[in-house]
Amino acid sequence: MQLKRDKKFSLKAFYQVNEMGDMPFQVKILFVSDIHGSENVFRKSLNAAKMYKVNYLIFGGDIFSKDFIPVIDKGGSKLLDGKEVEISQLEEDSKVSGKLPLVMKEEEFQEAINNKKDMNSIIVRELEGQASRWVKIFHEKMNGSDIETLWNLGNDDPLELDEYLNELGIELAEAKVRELGEFKVVSSGYVNPTPFGTYRELPDSTLFLRLDSMFKEVGEGPVILNAHAPPINTKLDQAVNKDRKRNNVGSKAVRDIIEKYKPIVGLHGHIHESGGTDKIGNTKIGNPGSYYSDGIMSAIFLVLEREIKGKGIMVKKEYKVKAMEIIRG
Repeated sequence: MQLKRDKKFSLKAFYQVNEMGDMPFQVKILFVSDIHGSENVFRKSLNAAKMYKVNYLIFGGDIFSKDFIPVIDKGGSKLLDGKEVEISQLEEDSKVSGKLPLVMKEEEFQEAINNKKDMNSIIVRELEGQASRWVKIFHEKMNGSDIETLWNLGNDDPLELDEYLNELGIELAEAKVRELGEFKVVSSGYVNPTPFGTYRELPDSTLFLRLDSMFKEVGEGPVILNAHAPPINTKLDQAVNKDRKRNNVGSKAVRDIIEKYKPIVGLHGHIHESGGTDKIGNTKIGNPGSYYSDGIMSAIFLVLEREIKGKGIMVKKEYKVKAMEIIRG
């Protein structure tokens, strides 16, 4: 796997000594979002975390498939749009594109078309199978690694997956304050309303209260905001509409939270075509964007640094973002 950085980055950052002669304390994080069922991207994320020797890997939401291919099971043959297909080939293709085949009998297919609840049950069943396979891959590839992984789901991931992943031993970060060393992480996979009526949407007023209650639990220390929705009116929330024009569609709640609590960094996703970095006040924010359907991983490589200044009772800790860049491969 070849990985390319969007900006130049000096490894001297890892070894720089401050003016007092103290070695800075650094934390390296790989943030990945909007995989949408591409097993290639999932595997690349695990490989990149080890390649970059990060301390933490964060999955920011929309991990599992959102696109599906209905295939009719005729017993001896499988039909897609009336033409016979090889399921093994569709399954292999889905590892890149994330488009998951849904194999159904004709009767089951007709019932699912006319009943949203039935269709959702079929989708959840297939996604549970995908989740089970991926958790197995995760344990196989990360066995023996000291990288801590923080998982969270996004608006395109069905709510039923929360409990299922918990049964598989994966504790989601949703609505929790998690500690990553000296940093605390506030996580939410919910987004402001979209035209698509996805699984995890809340009015901005409700989303603000949800995030605000978590920040009130934080206490002392630097905070990382892991919110799937990007803040509104930034470089991270510019969605392309049908007229090929860009509109800011991010969350006012997320922006208000950043302005109120001033986390050291905000990690976001959701708007695939708006990958990049930006700032709100002194808070650096990033969205890696997504190219999942081509099997391309897009991630944020983040280096956070602590400096010790002063002596004795005058010692003071300062935290800053040493590097924040998008890598793809």
